[in-house]
Amino acid sequence: MKSKSIIFTAMLTALPSALMAQQNIQKAFDALLNERIVETKTQHSLVRDPETGKKTSQMDVYDFSVTNSVSLNKIKNIQKAFEKDKEAAYQIRSGSNVGSNYVALAVGDGGEPPVAIGKINGSDFIYACFLDKDDPEKKYRYAYALEWKDSRVRLAITYATTQQYRESKNNRRPKKIIIKGKKFNVPDTSSITFSDNFPFDVDSILHVDSIPLNPATQIDLGNIGNIFDVAFGDWLTNFNNYKNLFLKNPEGTPANVYASRIYNLCKKADNLDDAEKALVSKEILKLKTKTNDEFIQNLFDMSIERLKK
Repeated sequence: MKSKSIIFTAMLTALPSALMAQQNIQKAFDALLNERIVETKTQHSLVRDPETGKKTSQMDVYDFSVTNSVSLNKIKNIQKAFEKDKEAAYQIRSGSNVGSNYVALAVGDGGEPPVAIGKINGSDFIYACFLDKDDPEKKYRYAYALEWKDSRVRLAITYATTQQYRESKNNRRPKKIIIKGKKFNVPDTSSITFSDNFPFDVDSILHVDSIPLNPATQIDLGNIGNIFDVAFGDWLTNFNNYKNLFLKNPEGTPANVYASRIYNLCKKADNLDDAEKALVSKEILKLKTKTNDEFIQNLFDMSIERLKK
């Protein structure tokens, strides 16, 4: 069981310096975490810009069981706090877990594994997003979330760029690809063929990394972004490359990145048929056994759930 002082000290790191629009929610979170609760797992991360010291990413997740009526009542107080702060939120949502009806709260710039809310079978959940009042550019936000089922509770706070900012940044990002170890810019279009004004002799191209190509090969540029370590082709090729990169070091730092990219792929798997989805799900289950990182394991579970949609 965690002591009250340790829990409260950890939660203080999530507080922005200015008066928060979400102050009622924060107070209600603190009140519950200072009660007699039995924690089963906590997850914390904090990243700051090394030059400015400004926070760019944060995650605080608490999974625990409540053991008395006072704590159960404080869960109701948190629900009321969301109601009090809702006018200051730019997004708020509540719901129940039905099948795969859960949400993923972004962390940092969206490249880190998100936090799943609403995944406990039969649970209820609520979350709200608030712009960081200390950020003059209005590109960062705090997300607060509560999930509960009987005595099981999850509280989460994440700090990340807003979805609108991430989408606009991705649209502005120059698209590049590696050809035989060399980086090339590609046209700002939705797709290209290898006969479209590339700065190399098409006939001499045998592969893009490990993918066999010919001059008529077309590549969808929609998800290329600014990634330089994966060859891009169809959906299954992308997945296989991320899978192989993950398996090179499943306990290393890059594993988080590749697990997150697999999850993002699975959110856009509408064109796969049932047999292909079953194949991918089977491979993801294999990946899950290769890591002891519970967060990555949860991310793989979320990926499989996405494939079921």
